[in-house]
Amino acid sequence: MGPLASLLRRFVFVAILVIAPSLAQAAFEETHSAPASDAGPDPGAPPPPAAPAPVPPTPEHPRYRLEPIVITADRVPIRLDRIPADVTVIAPERLESRRPLLIADALRWVPGIDVERSGSVGKLTDVRLRGADPRHTLVLFDGIPLNGPWLGIFDFADFMGSGRNQIEVFGGPASSLYGSGAVGGVIQILSTPDAPAPSRSLFAEYGENRTFRQGIHWQSPLGETRAGLSLSRLTSDGQGPRDAYTGLNGQLRVDVPVGGDRLKVSALATQGEKELPYDFLFDGADTTLSPFGSLKEIRDPNNFEKDRVLAGSATYERGLGARAVLEAEVSGFAGQIENRNPPNGSSTTDYQRTQLDNTRGIASLRARVHAAEWAVGILGAEYRAESVNRLDDSNSGGFGGVTDVAEDVQSRALYAQSHLEWRDRVLLDSGIRLEDHSRFGSYGVPRIALAIGIREVGLKVRGGYGRAFSAPTLTDLYYPGYGSPTLKPERSRTWEAGADGSWLEGRVTAKATWYTTRFRDLIQSNSFFVADNVGSARIEGEDYSARFAPIQRLWIEGRAAHLVGKNLVTGARLAKRPSWRAGASIQGEPAKGIVAMADWWWAASMLDPFVFIDSDGRVLAGDTPERASLDLGVNASLDRWIPADLRLRLENALDRKYADVKGFPATRRAFRVGLTLNP
Repeated sequence: MGPLASLLRRFVFVAILVIAPSLAQAAFEETHSAPASDAGPDPGAPPPPAAPAPVPPTPEHPRYRLEPIVITADRVPIRLDRIPADVTVIAPERLESRRPLLIADALRWVPGIDVERSGSVGKLTDVRLRGADPRHTLVLFDGIPLNGPWLGIFDFADFMGSGRNQIEVFGGPASSLYGSGAVGGVIQILSTPDAPAPSRSLFAEYGENRTFRQGIHWQSPLGETRAGLSLSRLTSDGQGPRDAYTGLNGQLRVDVPVGGDRLKVSALATQGEKELPYDFLFDGADTTLSPFGSLKEIRDPNNFEKDRVLAGSATYERGLGARAVLEAEVSGFAGQIENRNPPNGSSTTDYQRTQLDNTRGIASLRARVHAAEWAVGILGAEYRAESVNRLDDSNSGGFGGVTDVAEDVQSRALYAQSHLEWRDRVLLDSGIRLEDHSRFGSYGVPRIALAIGIREVGLKVRGGYGRAFSAPTLTDLYYPGYGSPTLKPERSRTWEAGADGSWLEGRVTAKATWYTTRFRDLIQSNSFFVADNVGSARIEGEDYSARFAPIQRLWIEGRAAHLVGKNLVTGARLAKRPSWRAGASIQGEPAKGIVAMADWWWAASMLDPFVFIDSDGRVLAGDTPERASLDLGVNASLDRWIPADLRLRLENALDRKYADVKGFPATRRAFRVGLTLNP
């Protein structure tokens, strides 16, 4: 209890410093405020948002770009231009106009993100934020963590989205708010049920490779209740033999009054059934790669996988006076992966059967204090329980057998966060989290971010520092033959600086961020393929983006990112991290009711030490070649005849041959046509 008690005392001391200004201002305003009139606010009602919504455009002061309200950076709603951190928002309007097949396709529009899909639609999709490993990027849906406890990652392969989501990407360490795994940052997908008016749509699309997608979306205020529901289905034959995919997605969000309180419910369900066209076998008789044999990629005739994710949360909100609210929340996550790969024929006995179940339950209690428009504080407590059950039955070259892993971990946490503003010039975020892990004991992680607004030149200059941690995954700890129960958590610290600019009443915006992250006790496989704390690493990078709206119905966007990753023990480059990424987007309305758009992205070659003979007999060694794609689209309104939109899409218009992951070719040029009804 000695170290825990010491950390607890430090947490209480720092938490008081973090939220004391908010509490003091709240007490002052409660004491000195004028008596409420009959038309005044209800003391039992939830507090107002931390920042006012942007003023609607007027003829005298036209606005080309209204700042969105962001949740992720502080767990409270704050306007994007009032956040002293690196946050990128993909607005629902942009997702709706483009409606990419999968959410991962939209993430390519963020300069700090690299998307790596193992083949065509529906295949394993890793996302790296700021060059961190996929398990170092926390993925949330309406605040619900989606990273599985077994591998610590979230596979974006089956997440289609509703077309009305808002995506918020928070770059930098976020362990002070969200705990383990938020080293590179947080990607949050938000449902958006707060529509001022009802909206309904039905859509269907069809394209090459017999790709067919259909879905419905409904969103409506029902009195004081707000609700949203979306369902979608996607099928595709893929681009070759045994590459078929079927995916189902559902999202639900309900916000209902309960007396003077509110109950909020969110749910997400995804399922993907996929044929896996490739597998790997070791051929001891082929000496192409070594005297002892060669690893070969083969076209597998019967490899099949089914993935499911079910996540949900319920939050009860109770107002405490005019400026404080108490939230009690429970959330759950259940993920299942089922892989079946029988023997390929009578001449071999190699097979694989895997059943993996991930579960997580979280109970939390939070108090939010809205002292004023310039001061917000939050205190929270959380209990988390995670468990895994994995069954493997395999045989490869006469080696294998049956293994069964059933393990669980728990953690308790306290955290505090504040957001302060001073005279529209200074923005300050600070936070700390104390985590008590059932296997690794107690430790604390702080974070601070400061921004100074220079209105005279349209700039916001910002800087920050934060620490983060990643507890070893249950794979690292318990995978039979390769796990190590003696592992220590990975630690990291990040320094960053940047500037945001806005000129010509929002028609021109730009952003640049520099960051450096140092990892300690880095977990990698050692020479015996066993997970080990092998040393340290450093990642440095810069992200750039700019947007220009020369007229109201046209905008142009450019983005780029530079990254250097290095293992400080061996001096080697970190694999699977392109040194440069770039992209551009344009959207315009050349005629009334016609919207044209284009999105281009490019990534430089990247180190990949995996060497094998591919299914066409070629030796794949060395770097993964550069990748690029150009997607084109046109939306045409049919409101003159029916309440509908016609959509045309051409993906990979230049028919570039590339692979995000070596040995798994991406989809070539593909055309789709769709119709959206808006009854």
